[in-house]
Amino acid sequence: MSLPHTYTTSQLAEAAEVGSQTLRYYERRGLLPEPPRTAGGHRQYGPQHLERLLFIQKVQRLGFHLDEIQELLRVEEEPAPDSAETVDRFLGRIEEKAIALSEMRESLARLREEAESQLIGHGD
Repeated sequence: MSLPHTYTTSQLAEAAEVGSQTLRYYERRGLLPEPPRTAGGHRQYGPQHLERLLFIQKVQRLGFHLDEIQELLRVEEEPAPDSAETVDRFLGRIEEKAIALSEMRESLARLREEAESQLIGHGD
């Protein structure tokens, strides 16, 4: 049986495409659990840390701020009576973004069609 892969700070930062200072900042904010340390005091991250970092990045790309992400992570770690409401709020915002993106896609498709028709019309 093989042991789970571990990462040094620089290895994890590279795998997640973030800076080492970002990792430490996320730890201080409580977004990333503090990893165990080696006997020499070096941080030893596991696959769960990489998974958490990738999740944070995905949620950030959706336009959520770190405070909001922290709230969502708290629901995962410590479900509370209002957890469903919190998740519903996030789902609602994601749905709003999906609608806005769909509308933008339709607008751009119309713009493209207009541009193509103008090019065809000028090709005479």
